[in-house]
Amino acid sequence: WVELPTGKITRRVDMPAEPTGLVLSPDGTKLIVTCAAPKSTVAVIDPRSGRMIAAIPAGHTATGAAITPDGTRLYVCNRFNNDLSVIDMTAGREVTRVGVAREPVAAAVTPDGKAVLVANHLPSGPTNIYPLASVVTVIDTRTSQTSAISLPHGSHSLRGLCVSPDGKHAYVTHLVSNFELIPIQLEMGWMSSNVVSVIDVQERKVVKTIGLDEPHLGAGNPWASHQSRSRGGMS
Repeated sequence: WVELPTGKITRRVDMPAEPTGLVLSPDGTKLIVTCAAPKSTVAVIDPRSGRMIAAIPAGHTATGAAITPDGTRLYVCNRFNNDLSVIDMTAGREVTRVGVAREPVAAAVTPDGKAVLVANHLPSGPTNIYPLASVVTVIDTRTSQTSAISLPHGSHSLRGLCVSPDGKHAYVTHLVSNFELIPIQLEMGWMSSNVVSVIDVQERKVVKTIGLDEPHLGAGNPWASHQSRSRGGMS
């Protein structure tokens, strides 16, 4: 716990394993921390006292937790199981698993609670096919059925994902690499470019991919997308 604006640490709480992500429940009464291990733990913390309320088992290398607007369901990415744990927050237990593409690392629930978007870190399938790209998985929260949004050819290393407050667009940070080129001019970013892709949530498609690199400063790998509540946007 960090006191603002001084930056003074006021409390530390030991976790069962390495913390990889956290999310606050909509009512502010629960701080949920994913703790990564081959058999991960989702720690539910009282944010006022720092006391652990519950420890919920999850899959291999849990990360990227996302909670529904009503606070009843939690979705946790199990990176190396290639699935998401669906957790009933009232009962404090996992109720099902939903399979996704490959190495889910980030998730976001739409404001209406009807869908969960999941960033898959790496492409799946053979590397000699075209197009070769990671996908964003969309999960219907009512049926648990999935669909995939294709990113531009060469997309990989997805890191962060968020949904705009109006639910119309999602934003995902990743790399785009030119797999057909011989790897030269690496210092100029000719092989890999840092980008953010903008997704039309209703149409389930990418509408724009925006480059983030400066000249001669390629391949830095953008890490995360975050919703900015104060401005109603993302950064």
